[in-house]
Amino acid sequence: MTAPLRVKKVRPGDDALTYCGRCKAERTHQVVALNADGTPATVICRTCGGQRRFREKKEASASTRAPRRPARRDATPEAPAGPARPYSPRETYADGDWIDHPKFGPGKVTQARSGKIEVRFDSGVRVLLHAG
Repeated sequence: MTAPLRVKKVRPGDDALTYCGRCKAERTHQVVALNADGTPATVICRTCGGQRRFREKKEASASTRAPRRPARRDATPEAPAGPARPYSPRETYADGDWIDHPKFGPGKVTQARSGKIEVRFDSGVRVLLHAG
């Protein structure tokens, strides 16, 4: 005959492994309060000292995870005739110009107005400043 399995009861002062929002990682937390059913209610992170409510760790199944969308590379289907100009807010741009932005990459100016340009990048349309 086999012995029954014992489940250890959680008590205040025990450690629990859970996600820490401040540390942005799974960390060891000290249990400071329990719910009526004996599950941890409040914990304190042993790394950063942040106090928060305890949440059970959930395993994400493949069916519950949102599908990852591939990066859109076809947003600017036409290519520049020559090299794209480096973007600078001190420069003047016109409709149809291609620019190379340090953060957004290459893009085409779709509209130029007083002091602002509208540029279509792979990530979407952005409004930028220019000298015009």
